[in-house]
Amino acid sequence: MRVFLFVILLCPLATITNAHNSPAAVAISDADEIRAGEVLAAKFEAVNGLTPTPQITKIEAYLQKVGERVASRAQRHLPYRFYFDPAPTFKSAVALPGGQVFVGGGILAYMDTEDQLAAVLGHEIEHIALSQCRERLLQEMSRKHISAAEFQKLDLDPFMPGYGHDGEFAADREGVKLAMEAGYSANAAVRLLQMFVLMGQQMPNTSSEAKSNLEARIAQIQTLVESQKPLPAEKPLALPQ
Repeated sequence: MRVFLFVILLCPLATITNAHNSPAAVAISDADEIRAGEVLAAKFEAVNGLTPTPQITKIEAYLQKVGERVASRAQRHLPYRFYFDPAPTFKSAVALPGGQVFVGGGILAYMDTEDQLAAVLGHEIEHIALSQCRERLLQEMSRKHISAAEFQKLDLDPFMPGYGHDGEFAADREGVKLAMEAGYSANAAVRLLQMFVLMGQQMPNTSSEAKSNLEARIAQIQTLVESQKPLPAEKPLALPQ
């Protein structure tokens, strides 16, 4: 069920489900979307057996602090909530409707600065702020013929895949912009993606198209790096022990 960041980054983005063109017949309020996200977040916790511990609580407080700093610049002002899933195999972050974001222990293990964390959180925030998650929610409501009073009938799996070439590139671009506006270095995102290029080179089944997609994402962010010079110094990742 989990989405792995290196899989998303290394697979051809054009093959990932796109959530645009949601049915016009379905309409929901922001409050409805927030409530749907809370239902889905609870299902994510249940499916993955997440239970709070003192360490997880401390890490989530840190994620919340960085996430709120980045989200304060977002187009949509929602009650963004950041959760931690300690599974080392969860090498990604997942956005759900209404402001819910889960960050995996696997992706945190690859980071060395708070700036990289800000870029990842910015990417997930933009999936929400650009209404990509909302559009997928509308699609699922239409597909399952459910109303805003029946969100318990939503399945979690349809919200796990990515958002297609255009959606992922938009989340990259706008997410890094949010991080930059919050005082973080855009180059942090470039460094993180470059690491996944190196990882892909060590994976025998990585396609040339996947490598090209990664390089295109890096090139897009590199233009933001150029616009930010002189680059701010990156902040060390300060995960609680």
